[in-house]
Amino acid sequence: MSRISRRGPTATAFEMGLREYARTPVLLALLVFLPAYFVGVLVFLLPDSPVPVEVAGRGTVTLPSSQLYGILLVPLMCALVGGIAGLFLMLTARDADGRLAVAGYRPAQLLFARVGLLAVAAAVAAAVSLAVLSVEVVPDRLGWFAVASVLAGLTYGLVGALAGLVLSRLAGVYLLLFAPMVDVFFFQNPIVSDPHWLASSLPGHYATAVAVDAGLSASVAFEPLGRAVLYLGAVSVVTAVAYYRTIRLG
Repeated sequence: MSRISRRGPTATAFEMGLREYARTPVLLALLVFLPAYFVGVLVFLLPDSPVPVEVAGRGTVTLPSSQLYGILLVPLMCALVGGIAGLFLMLTARDADGRLAVAGYRPAQLLFARVGLLAVAAAVAAAVSLAVLSVEVVPDRLGWFAVASVLAGLTYGLVGALAGLVLSRLAGVYLLLFAPMVDVFFFQNPIVSDPHWLASSLPGHYATAVAVDAGLSASVAFEPLGRAVLYLGAVSVVTAVAYYRTIRLG
């Protein structure tokens, strides 16, 4: 019995992707070094000047700016790492997936394997960011905060995969470097009392809202969490359609 038949094609493609991660030092540095460096340095350098923040269940509270931006940094790093990982994963795997489809793999099996790899990237980025952040700041609801951060990373991971299917490498890199920063740090910043109308349409909106609630209060509203999952589902559908079209057209 062949190895593929024992493990299943999705598990085999997922395992091959993990080995590709391990053989790519730049990707490992992206997953581990980038979140540790940014969260560690920025939390250390940010001033402790007080800022008023609207927090679910607590009303308006005054917090050190280092605490607020430390909480925002984790979903931001997950979105940044997830987006870049999704972009390069699809750029490198697109041609190989076409050959695997000809060899008998179904596109759905390959797509599930790629989404699994993006989930691993988002989880690693969240774990590293949280470990560094916890030296200075510990989120009130750590579990929900981790879930929200992984959701942000996986959503942007699929946005990155979609960019890898429809954009050039350079355009995709520019998009995935700037979009998470502008989305999470500026449009979703809780100190902005009158956010721009576009804020609720961006990929980081609902996941960041859950992360802020979980990071700064003892209560987590389930409505934004559900909307974050629905948003992830919508991005998954769009990415899957683009992926199928790419595989079919070769």
